[in-house]
Amino acid sequence: MPLIKSGTKRAISTNIGEMIAAGHPQNQAVAAALDTARRAKMARGGSATHEGAIVSHIPGRTDKIPMDVKSGSFVIPADIVSGLGQGNTLAGIKKVQDMFENVAGFPAEADISEPVPIIAAGGEYVLSPATVKKYGKGDINRGHNELDKWVIKTRKELINTLKNLPGPAKD
Repeated sequence: MPLIKSGTKRAISTNIGEMIAAGHPQNQAVAAALDTARRAKMARGGSATHEGAIVSHIPGRTDKIPMDVKSGSFVIPADIVSGLGQGNTLAGIKKVQDMFENVAGFPAEADISEPVPIIAAGGEYVLSPATVKKYGKGDINRGHNELDKWVIKTRKELINTLKNLPGPAKD
């Protein structure tokens, strides 16, 4: 059965189900369904890739939002974004923008790579490949490694902060 050429959640889900039923591995079915949705979106003149905050009513850690990002992008997890805003995702988004949007250094290069389909979650934040490269002082792989270290360090700091908060007031 041919895949439905649409970017709706229902079409993506149906395409994944059809491919799995036909014997394809789940990861291959997801990739093909997302690629079909991306191509349908592009054919209708839709935006090719997402950068910045993922604002959604779907909570973080659920990974249900299909989208395309530029190859080399970095996704900051929702718990980090929210934690930077002291539990407020919108405040965390502002903090992330202040931290990464003005990274000085290397000029953004024209992106000629194919968009990469991902499934994201509300509250996450997508950094552009140019920002990742700037953070890596000109090397995108170094940028990814440094950002991975930053996420781990920041998560540990947030956990320690939460552990040391006093409990609720008792009357």
